[in-house]
Amino acid sequence: MDLIWDFDGTIMDTYPIMVEAFVDALIDMRIDEFEIDDYEINQVMRRHSLATCVQKYAAHFNIDSDTINDKYRQYEKQNVKDANIFMNVDKVLAQNVDDGGRNFLLTHRDDDAIAMLEDAGLKDYFTEMVTKNQAFKRKPDPEAVNYLIKNNDINRDDCMFMGDRKLDVDAAHNAGIKACLFDPDGMINSTGNPEMTINNYYDFLHRND
Repeated sequence: MDLIWDFDGTIMDTYPIMVEAFVDALIDMRIDEFEIDDYEINQVMRRHSLATCVQKYAAHFNIDSDTINDKYRQYEKQNVKDANIFMNVDKVLAQNVDDGGRNFLLTHRDDDAIAMLEDAGLKDYFTEMVTKNQAFKRKPDPEAVNYLIKNNDINRDDCMFMGDRKLDVDAAHNAGIKACLFDPDGMINSTGNPEMTINNYYDFLHRND
């Protein structure tokens, strides 16, 4: 099977660092730490997107969205390389290749994602990687998924998108392929009806047992 992978929250456990960077950005903008709910910020990022998070808290605290975004990016870029891969994701990547499948990356993150995969020893498992730098339309638009499918002669009937949010599931379905929702913390309440839902990669490895 060919697997198309999201990056943040699917391969790399980056959300704790992203939330911490967002909190630091708010504190920089003189928001009292007692007014900041880390769990709620994580919830908005997981269920929706960083952009939604910026819009929501800029409106809530009456602060400039561009400034908070810029401050967030500075903190996040400094610390995100400390993120770890999710347990057993390396085994899924390796097993898929051993079984004759291919792995592809599709992320809204820039080429730093490729450097992080290389540092984690995972880069060689991927046939092609699409990042923000290639300027495709953002998920759930299927443009980037369709590009990977066409450019690599992927059989849509034997392809699955691995992602951690509804927009990943929607992008997969919009491109006519299956989706697996990785939801390790059980936080996604609107799922988009993926063909498979897992909270750990051990279950994906043994899905056919």
